[in-house]
Amino acid sequence: MKAIILTIGNEVLSGQVVDTNAAWIAQQLLEIGLAVREKWSVADDISEIISALANATDKGEIIITTGGLGPTADDLTTEALAEFMKVSRSFHEDTFDRLSKMFASIGRVPGPQHKIQCMLPEGVTILPNNAGTAPGMYFNFEGRHLISMPGVPMEMKAIFDPFVIELLKSVRTGPRRRSHTFNTIGEGETVLEDLLKVITANVPSNINFAFLPDIYKVRVRVDVDSDSNEDILLWEEIIGQVRSILAPCLAGENEVTLEVAVGNLLKQKNWMAGTAESCTGGYLAHMITSIPGSSDYFKGGMVAYSNSIKSEYLQVSQDILNQHGAVSEETVKAMAIGAIKQLKVDVAVSVSGIAGPGGGTPEKPVGLVWIGLANNKGKVMAQKIKLRRDRLNNIRAASIMALILMHRFLLDE
Repeated sequence: MKAIILTIGNEVLSGQVVDTNAAWIAQQLLEIGLAVREKWSVADDISEIISALANATDKGEIIITTGGLGPTADDLTTEALAEFMKVSRSFHEDTFDRLSKMFASIGRVPGPQHKIQCMLPEGVTILPNNAGTAPGMYFNFEGRHLISMPGVPMEMKAIFDPFVIELLKSVRTGPRRRSHTFNTIGEGETVLEDLLKVITANVPSNINFAFLPDIYKVRVRVDVDSDSNEDILLWEEIIGQVRSILAPCLAGENEVTLEVAVGNLLKQKNWMAGTAESCTGGYLAHMITSIPGSSDYFKGGMVAYSNSIKSEYLQVSQDILNQHGAVSEETVKAMAIGAIKQLKVDVAVSVSGIAGPGGGTPEKPVGLVWIGLANNKGKVMAQKIKLRRDRLNNIRAASIMALILMHRFLLDE
């Protein structure tokens, strides 16, 4: 079955809001074996929404919209759906009662605009929204499955899981898409593609490879569109071959990302980790703590942005700072050792660099970053990298490389 996602809202088209909903929905659909064929953004305009719905129902069996279900004048999706399906709208008492109870719980009452919000097209199946006011809606329209949800990500996700997921599982037809993802580090997509040519050159048409690059990382996804036992066995055999080829640069598979892999290694060693960050400003610690349960292996970190903090709290000597500067091999080694002592951890990673756009010199240009690692057994190392991105992406790139080096450091122990 072909799925199409429509994101409705002027704020998305103008770039004021980034459309994270479509990406999240596509990922969830893939988890249940459905592939998104197209994604469009549509203005808050009834005629344009209707045109997009007509186009989508011509091309796909599942059409998912987000946005335009609120109580304000620019929320036009419900009206557009009714006009597109040529049905009238009626007041939904149950929806308004639920909304009234929600308002009462915070000492408020719904206004007239919320009654308009409860004017829903005939034939609707309500998809409960336990995180907001606008209900999700489902329509079986001429053999097409139309699903409409609010644009607020928290509300959309509360409707999608579990209500939309269960609905789509019940209506899904045709072969299911199965996917397996390899999370690689340290090699570019062209290198990985060349490594895997021995496999990709000979796979059947219903088995597909996708190379999804990020900074210092590439996800290699292997999909099969089939319910045949023979095809699935071949797909599993290919996964094993890919695993063997990619082993030297593999952090993990499927949900085991680089961050998860580092955490797993720390747990295996029963080690606690800490961070000492300058130019990354805590982003490295953010990446580590983005994983649930990271308190089992991450004790804490310091953002030592100024030299005085490096000296006072991480015990980096003034001689090192004066002689070598904050962005140097000697400083990041001292920062990592200081973090071991001050945080009382088993392993620490440190970062110091020039994220830009200013602050560089001919000797130490913008993008120069040093990363240090130390453990409580006395092992210390450092590595220099040179980045050529904007400030925010330099910060992210330095943090990712610090995690990659930490992953390798832990594997070598």
